[in-house]
Amino acid sequence: MLLKSWSLRQTRRGSDVLVRGPGAVVGIESKLTEYLATHRAVFSPAYAEQIRDERREQGYFREMLRLMDAPDSYVWLDAAQMIKHAFGLARTFGGRPVTLLYLFWEPANPEAHRVFTEHRQEIADFAGPVAGSTPAFEAMSYPDLWARWQETGPAPWLAPHLDELRARYEVTL
Repeated sequence: MLLKSWSLRQTRRGSDVLVRGPGAVVGIESKLTEYLATHRAVFSPAYAEQIRDERREQGYFREMLRLMDAPDSYVWLDAAQMIKHAFGLARTFGGRPVTLLYLFWEPANPEAHRVFTEHRQEIADFAGPVAGSTPAFEAMSYPDLWARWQETGPAPWLAPHLDELRARYEVTL
């Protein structure tokens, strides 16, 4: 089984889920509706003062400095949280391929409400400055994830779970 060599655990601090495999690490930050409240980027001065390794030369550090000057740049995306998770993942798993995956819920009709369109635009706006950094930043909605699972022909144990997820969370607003 492919997953035998992977370790999956829910974390107490940092990302919501951490998946470790023989050649890669994925930290998953999962959001249901938390992002529908507005966010303001706040960083302790310790981040700028104490990060003295290769993370200082990465896009996450530059984006943090920009947000310290313009903390209201993102309304829906908690960019400060993403940057803090990225710093932790890069420090903990330096030298290994690492991805920070931002996984978020959307209704079945996200185009009907501007907040969802604006949230996706902010994700794209954040992804640009951190591109090429460690960890790699990726984002995906839960409906997109479920569609990928469906396309790959889900395992027998996953198919009923996928049906339950869709029945509960694929709602139209």
